[in-house]
Amino acid sequence: FGSRFKTARPRIRAILRRVWPARRKVKTAMVIKTDLCAYSEYRIYPGRGKRFVAKDGKISFFINSKVDALFHQRIKPSKLRWTQAWRRMNKKGK
Repeated sequence: FGSRFKTARPRIRAILRRVWPARRKVKTAMVIKTDLCAYSEYRIYPGRGKRFVAKDGKISFFINSKVDALFHQRIKPSKLRWTQAWRRMNKKGK
């Protein structure tokens, strides 16, 4: 009596696979909200950076204190080789 059910199970599984296809697991990437540095245009991840609010209410978000200091010295980002503005002006990269 028990052996009959053991042989029937593989056939039932094969039939069920055709009727109900297995659900495939879809890989989803975790989304992390990033901001752009107002000066160097690098990505700023959560927990990093400095926010500066000007007197007129304009908010600037900087990646580090180096960039913050350069911004307040009024040094143009297009004059510094490591910024994205310089790379864009000199047609580097993409």
